[in-house]
Amino acid sequence: MRKFVPIVIVAAAIVSAALAHDGHEHATGVVRERMELMTEMGKRLLATSKRLRANRDLETVTNDARAIHDLASKITTLFPAGSTEAPTAAKPAVWQDWDDFAAKAKNLEKESEKLVNTGTKDGAALRTQFRAVGFACDACHDKYRLPKENR
Repeated sequence: MRKFVPIVIVAAAIVSAALAHDGHEHATGVVRERMELMTEMGKRLLATSKRLRANRDLETVTNDARAIHDLASKITTLFPAGSTEAPTAAKPAVWQDWDDFAAKAKNLEKESEKLVNTGTKDGAALRTQFRAVGFACDACHDKYRLPKENR
């Protein structure tokens, strides 16, 4: 039971991240693209979390992990300078501390690649690496994403 608590915490963070992008139908251009990317990533993370909590269908984790990795590799391209129009959730800190933001995005890409390469026969290893992906994903949220109530 103890090993599931961190997964539940990571899942809660992922769900809030996915839901935070609700209402992006008014977004256009690259802002809309990145909101859609983050929403898709959140859905993939949530699906993986559910499988890991249920300890079922672990062989399908690799497909979602590959999609997360592909999405993560596109993050920095979706934050060009000046793309701050509403309803973006991106804080100005993204561009003010670009090197840190890019490093965090690269770390998410790296951790998601490790998840792709984690054997699906070892549920404990999958859960451990999934937590690393979740923490890498969440690493940007406080510093680089506006809280939902401020959007």
